[in-house]
Amino acid sequence: MKTLILVAHPKEQDSLTQAFLKQALTFGNQDIKRRVLSDSQVDGFLPQDEMQDVLQAERIIFQFPLYWYSAPASLHQWLADCLITPYKEKMSAKELGLVVSTGRPESEFALGKKQGYSLSELLRPFAAIADNLGMRMLPYFVIPQFEYQTDKQHQQLLIDYLQYLELPRDHSFSQREEWFINRLAQLTKNKDESHYQQTLSMISQQIAERNERLTELKDEVAMIKNIEEGDL
Repeated sequence: MKTLILVAHPKEQDSLTQAFLKQALTFGNQDIKRRVLSDSQVDGFLPQDEMQDVLQAERIIFQFPLYWYSAPASLHQWLADCLITPYKEKMSAKELGLVVSTGRPESEFALGKKQGYSLSELLRPFAAIADNLGMRMLPYFVIPQFEYQTDKQHQQLLIDYLQYLELPRDHSFSQREEWFINRLAQLTKNKDESHYQQTLSMISQQIAERNERLTELKDEVAMIKNIEEGDL
């Protein structure tokens, strides 16, 4: 799946969150492109240039910090300049995802909590845009308080982020397992040290065996269900 990430951030080069996400893409597949919507272009984007990559992509990701309960100005300007005829008519059936970083805990975004509104409410205008264009909206991906997260949380974030970019919207457990196997196989090829290769190969084999056993268990459960229902 070809994925295009459009980053809108008023200080993208100084952002630790964006630097981490950019580095994470080195572990991703080659079908992912990343572009930064520069604040220097706030006076206007040229749709004939901007939309070439957009129209080639199957999944579009708007990536930004929650900025005054919305997206930064550069993304709003891009939407106004680029989603026009004849380009907007060609967005149908594409997927739209949101990767949103926040400076406050995710738990604060709820009715009756400190922020008073849920993230679903604040991000709803993007769902309206997706509906208008005939796009399929993905669940949003939130990164709360990146700078306060532990190394272990950052490791999990890297995995979750790449899976959000690469896996199908309604992916199954088996697809997640297969994703891990493929990713470990890729890491094994990229590592020269033999002990790394042995360790990664062993982990990949264990996951593959677990996946095969899961398939067997599903077949056994289905057979028991059929027996109980009198189909066998």
